Amino acid sequence: MQTTILLPQNNWKKILPYIQAAGENGSIDRHDLGDDYSFWEELGVFEKFATGELSEIGKAIFESLYIRRDGQETEMIKHLLLSFPPTIALQQYLWGVPNVNVDQTLTVLKTTGFWFYDSREPLTHFLDLLNYAGVISYNKKNRAVKILISPDTSRAPRNIFIDPSRPFSNILWIKRVLSECEGTIFWLDKHFQKEGLEWLWSIADAEKIKEIRILSLDMGDVNLRSDARKYFKRFKQEMDAKGIKASWITIDSKQIRDAHDRWILDEVGYLRNIPNVNAISSGQRSEMNLSENYDDARNAFEEYCSKGVEI
Repeated sequence: MQTTILLPQNNWKKILPYIQAAGENGSIDRHDLGDDYSFWEELGVFEKFATGELSEIGKAIFESLYIRRDGQETEMIKHLLLSFPPTIALQQYLWGVPNVNVDQTLTVLKTTGFWFYDSREPLTHFLDLLNYAGVISYNKKNRAVKILISPDTSRAPRNIFIDPSRPFSNILWIKRVLSECEGTIFWLDKHFQKEGLEWLWSIADAEKIKEIRILSLDMGDVNLRSDARKYFKRFKQEMDAKGIKASWITIDSKQIRDAHDRWILDEVGYLRNIPNVNAISSGQRSEMNLSENYDDARNAFEEYCSKGVEI
């Protein structure tokens, strides 16, 4: 994971007085909440960067709880939780799985890099909050958990987890990622494979996409033996007919030694770190995450392309 996302250290009910104090007084001292402040800040209830002030939705939660008392705070917290990466991980791994127990939820959080604790208390508090918001049902007595809300497949969540047990959804998610690009799709994958062309074909809407640029390593004779070139020729011909310019650029490995990650980005600021095509298609455990380093990635991509050759 690129950032450490903490889970709650206390039951959510113990946080309510701090939300009330922040709403009534304008802010709180973040140190009063300890590590819990980081959780509620990351969730979106408090403003980022340690101001101690409630966010806009945090203020709405405060007003619902302590002024209107209309019960709407539950839906607001649910909305925040459904965008929270550990929640997304539980949804993606455990939605529709029968007879889920607490141990399985812990395994998911460990697998996806969200577990940093010796005690299980943060897990209990997190499950309690998810249960309160109606994202899951959680029975403490028999330790049973049921995911009540399926992953939102209409858009790609911030964190997407690739896993061998989900061969269909792995492909669905990469197509969702590609479909969110606008203008030009730039795809850096040192070992790009023809399956990637099939995914691109499935989302190639000429009203939204004008160009596709693929960048991979020059593999010499391996490229010549592969049918990927023939595949790309057919792909390019069909894209041309749609009015989408398609190019595949290869670069000598010596010219791209300083690049480790694979990227998909567009021309309006969208960037994801992704695994390679083979890892996605074979379901190797990995992630497709949004990144905020668009300008650096775009500049690097352009620099590499200037050193490469179109096939």
